[in-house]
Amino acid sequence: MDSTFPSKAIILQRQAWREADRLVSVYTPEFGRLFLVARGARKLNSKLAAHLEPLSISQLLIIKGRGQNYVASAVIDKALLNIKSDLNKLYFAGQALAFFNSLVKTGEKDLELFNYLEKWLISLDQAKHQNVFSKDEGRFRLALFYWRVLSFLGYGLILNNCVSCQKQIMKGDNNKLNFAQGGLLCPVCQANIKENGYQSSFSVSDNCIKWWRYLDREVDPNLKTIKITAKLLKEWEFLHEKRMNWLDV
Repeated sequence: MDSTFPSKAIILQRQAWREADRLVSVYTPEFGRLFLVARGARKLNSKLAAHLEPLSISQLLIIKGRGQNYVASAVIDKALLNIKSDLNKLYFAGQALAFFNSLVKTGEKDLELFNYLEKWLISLDQAKHQNVFSKDEGRFRLALFYWRVLSFLGYGLILNNCVSCQKQIMKGDNNKLNFAQGGLLCPVCQANIKENGYQSSFSVSDNCIKWWRYLDREVDPNLKTIKITAKLLKEWEFLHEKRMNWLDV
């Protein structure tokens, strides 16, 4: 990195730092996740503070210092005010960023992941559901976010063939999802997998498998035309929770 460089950034978190500064966590397309010191950002007359609010997309000028990087200037690009003014949207956006922060390491860049996070936040900001953003829509968008981010980070699941014997997964076979193996197990192979003291295999419906396969094919599904049942969404959330327990996240 140069000593001074401009970068677009998604503001993830910020916290008090020393007497009048803030430590800001951002995600950038060029350098991945960074922690930046914003000098004087806690002062009442700070020009930086408004442009470094979490859940904002800003243009930054970053200075590389000795052992620490600094924000030289910041100009907000997208304030995402609809998220910040809607408690339901704010909740789901907060859950998404907390999940993102728990998985994405400092300094690991991924342009596709940056573009997806930016697009997901903008889509959430602009979303309407009969003029009221519903919790069910938020749950669906959050589940989709979890699925995509895990795939970007290399935690995608094998869904077309048994991860053990490689035979094609067939509909109606009472297949199971095994997190230790990283995908679906056919009924024959399920009996040969030992849990090693921690359950890693869970039943998964044909509809859920079908839905996940669709998501793997359709990188950018049209959310306005998608309908997902409450039962399927509940199953998806349950399996995601078990997946996170297995990954210890």
